[in-house]
Amino acid sequence: MNKITNSQEFEEVIVKLKKKDSPLFDQLTVQMEKAVRIPNIGKPLRYALKNRRRLHIGSFVLVYEFFNGELKFLDFDHHDKIYKKYK
Repeated sequence: MNKITNSQEFEEVIVKLKKKDSPLFDQLTVQMEKAVRIPNIGKPLRYALKNRRRLHIGSFVLVYEFFNGELKFLDFDHHDKIYKKYK
């Protein structure tokens, strides 16, 4: 079993999302479960996000990393915003 952690930023996003958009939160939960079962399922990212992976959920992106048996969910935001955060 892998160790699963969340970044502080991701925790804040989850709390807001659960209150504001329950269907999107449910879709996020499904994708998180997929990432836990198969950590390499997401597309590998490049440049500033190297060594991280992403899963699309509609127009939103879940960014996570898997390293040394630890799965860490880093961020979740709209596609247009998330990549600008990490430039």
